[in-house]
Amino acid sequence: MDSPSRDLRMRGSPVSREAASCAPDKVVKVAATSTRRLMKISSLTLFATIFLFAFLGWPSRIIEDEGIHRNILAAMFLTGITLVALEDVVRLDKSAIMLILASVMWTYHAASKHPTKSHEGHEHLSNELGKGLVDVGSVILFLLPAMALVESVDHMGGFAGITNYLVKRTRDKPGRLMPMICFLAFFLSSLIDNLTATIVCVKILQRVVPHRQQWRHSCGGLVVVSANAGGAWSPIGDVTTTMLWIQHKVSTIGIVQWLFLPSFVAAVIPLFGIWWQASRDCNSQESEQKSEEAMLPTTRATSVVLGVGITCILAVPLVKMVTGLPPYLGMMMALGIFWLVTEIAGLHEDGEHGKTGVPAALHKVDLSSLLFFIGVLMAVSTLESAGVLSRYALFMQRVCPEPTKLAAILGVSSAVVDNVPLVQASIEMFEEPMDAPLWQLVALAAGTGGSMLAVGSVAGVTLMGLEGVGFLWYTKKISLWALLGFGLALGTYQLMHLCLE
Repeated sequence: MDSPSRDLRMRGSPVSREAASCAPDKVVKVAATSTRRLMKISSLTLFATIFLFAFLGWPSRIIEDEGIHRNILAAMFLTGITLVALEDVVRLDKSAIMLILASVMWTYHAASKHPTKSHEGHEHLSNELGKGLVDVGSVILFLLPAMALVESVDHMGGFAGITNYLVKRTRDKPGRLMPMICFLAFFLSSLIDNLTATIVCVKILQRVVPHRQQWRHSCGGLVVVSANAGGAWSPIGDVTTTMLWIQHKVSTIGIVQWLFLPSFVAAVIPLFGIWWQASRDCNSQESEQKSEEAMLPTTRATSVVLGVGITCILAVPLVKMVTGLPPYLGMMMALGIFWLVTEIAGLHEDGEHGKTGVPAALHKVDLSSLLFFIGVLMAVSTLESAGVLSRYALFMQRVCPEPTKLAAILGVSSAVVDNVPLVQASIEMFEEPMDAPLWQLVALAAGTGGSMLAVGSVAGVTLMGLEGVGFLWYTKKISLWALLGFGLALGTYQLMHLCLE
């Protein structure tokens, strides 16, 4: 008699009710863990299976058939991008994912050439790999000295004056920081390029708001949008615009005249949306408190460091325009000059590992971000070598022969894959005269469309590496506003043509 009554009392006790309420949470946790493991196992199994097929050269139909070959490469790339997007869920580092993806994709693509059995296949593969290495190497050789130069300026206190100015201007109204950093990224990217502008602005944000991660991430997302928009209207601001400019598809006066206002719209419209969204989520009182802590000492030496650093960075596009050399050589020279000047002038600061100046700053460069870049760019180069991107460009031309619609699809596509081969395919397909609306729309769409996803532009990938911004966070907080700005920018361009022609 006592046992049933005791069980009944225990079922109604607070402890038993708490245990019952925790049961659904445990079920959800177990389900999430199981799903995470399933995604890891299935994706890695796919990569391992394709690698095994390529390694064994069997079954031959999967390797030899061009249609199946392209479909498998596209499926692998989309799987890798999905894993990067779900990095916080599957808990796999994005750099490791992209390195494995690029290696497996190239191994599978190489198997179809039979480089160990055919001399012609070996030569063909060597040419394709060489082209891919040139494209990837030019970006990495630009990015590494650029990150080292900006990191050195930051390490030596060069950004202290800018940081203190922003802190003073935003002390009473912290919300001012977002429009200020937006305009800085927009105009700075037109003078240097969107990648370097993003690195500089992110470093400044890390100094101005070091403790408010969510606010800094929102400002960083806006930096990506603004830097990409600023690069679209300048011949030296974005690699795709530079391609069109070098091949005489657009002129300097024409692209500035027709694309400045649409690019400005692509930056300012997302500014209001991201500003409103971030202000709603953040506490202004906390921002003011942290701004006080961000004040940094400024000296004559820090001002000289900033001046030398900015001068070296601004010299990069000048060297390119005058000599025709690729930008990475100019950036390498800029880092070398900055290094020597600071050493000779004694402007270096003590750092870790017993090193000073630039060598100390080099220890702070995020190598995992560079490895992520390498993986992404090498994977995209596989798609280009296999003809996946060129066939997609032809598909876009068939579906949307009208320039505005074609540019819109190109912009959306550039948010997923590299816009460089898409723009190059457009250059080869169309024979429009210089400064034709098609070329201006291609420059605008390719430059601003990549802002819609974190992996859609080098600036976005840089933000992910420097700030640890997740793909899903960017999609939730930034993508919608970037899409809105992109659409209104195209509309602004069309309206300008209706009014001025």
